Amino acid sequence: MSDMTASAVLVEPRHIEVQEFKIPDVPKHAALIKVEGTGICGSDWAPFAGTWRTELPPMILGHEVVGSIVELGEGTGDRWGVAVGDRITVEESIPCNHCQLCRTGRYHMCDPMHTPEGMRYGLTPISVEPSIWGGFGEYMYVHPNSIVHQLSSTVPVDVAPLFIPISNGIRWVERDGGCRIGDTVVIQGPGQHGLGCVIGAKLAGAGTVIVVGTGSDSYRFGVAKQLGADHVINIEDGPAAEQVREITNGDMADVVLDVTAAAPSAVADSVAMAGVGGTVILAGAKEGKPATNLVTDMILLNEITMKGVYGHDYMSVNRALELIESNTLPLDLMCTHTFSLERCEEALLTLGGEGEPDSIHITIVPDS
Repeated sequence: MSDMTASAVLVEPRHIEVQEFKIPDVPKHAALIKVEGTGICGSDWAPFAGTWRTELPPMILGHEVVGSIVELGEGTGDRWGVAVGDRITVEESIPCNHCQLCRTGRYHMCDPMHTPEGMRYGLTPISVEPSIWGGFGEYMYVHPNSIVHQLSSTVPVDVAPLFIPISNGIRWVERDGGCRIGDTVVIQGPGQHGLGCVIGAKLAGAGTVIVVGTGSDSYRFGVAKQLGADHVINIEDGPAAEQVREITNGDMADVVLDVTAAAPSAVADSVAMAGVGGTVILAGAKEGKPATNLVTDMILLNEITMKGVYGHDYMSVNRALELIESNTLPLDLMCTHTFSLERCEEALLTLGGEGEPDSIHITIVPDS
């Protein structure tokens, strides 16, 4: 193994350069992995596009990481139950394990002040040693506080990173949305996370799953149906709420998930599609823009619960990995593009709709 590694560095908005870094010595309870593939999450767009809530220093993006262990620090193997050569996924959080958020089940939101090395993979500056904190590279350092999961070597490299959108969908629909057997679930936005919610809804026993999108989502609609969606709605054919009303014979939805990006009007649409006592889950970031045309009287008169969600948890990741390893769904349909490390900038532009068409999930494969 060389003593240097290449990574794609976001040096400024919309500009990525492949740079070399020294492969670090691995301390006690830490690890080093050779990255096999890293998926591009929708949340990678804001840092790349320069619309993140704060200005970001140079960093290596990528947190949907799958790799094989090449080096373990003292005690790491026993602590994590892994060995050199094992294939693992790494959750993006680096929790401190002692703050109030960690101890009350929100380790994925741990305050970075409690973790000097950095809060999250894919959002830590290269100025923080040992620099290689993101998945868009040949190797990645794995902090002692990391949460890792083993993964079968039989899972294709582009399918494996789907553990993030699928685990998010499982958590958002079932735990946060409270989906019960037979419920009607509406999902706004048929991207990778929306499709993860389709999977989560079917796992939770939903009776009817409806996916909402636009005319440009025809390929995604087809994938949604093959993953278990019962109906798809094109908002260009008329108000989504009226179409849901027709499908449900006026009962509307028990759970509505807004997984749209930068669409402030989708919040009001979600409320309009929810039935009496329904739950609206807000999972799609609006880039700081306020919701438009939201009539809050509908929330109180229909006793609607609204809830924001952010990420996944340990159990939802485990369930996602079990599903992926079972090979019971055509998850390869979600895997539309792979790019090399050198084409990372092009890959991110594709994520944002400015590159290759019909993308759902994109993976950076360093060795491709």
